[in-house]
Amino acid sequence: MTHDELLAKLWILPTDITELQHGAKTVHALRAVVELHKPSGIFCRGCGFNEEYNEPAQLLPCPTIQAIEKELE
Repeated sequence: MTHDELLAKLWILPTDITELQHGAKTVHALRAVVELHKPSGIFCRGCGFNEEYNEPAQLLPCPTIQAIEKELE
C-alpha cells in the first residue's frame, strides 16, 4: 500500500458516537506517526539518518509502517 493510501485509510472513523469519541485520538495519533514516516525516494524520513551515506537509514516500507499496515488488514 502506498503512503497516501495508508493515510487515506486512517481517515475512516467509526460511526458510533461512543466509538468515535474514544477512537478519534487514536486515529489522529496513528496518522501523525504515518505522516512522520513518509517516503524520501526508497527510504523512510522518520527512521533516522545514515551519516555515512548521507541518506535516510531505513528502506521502505519501514518496520513502523509495516506494523501499522498489518494491523489495518
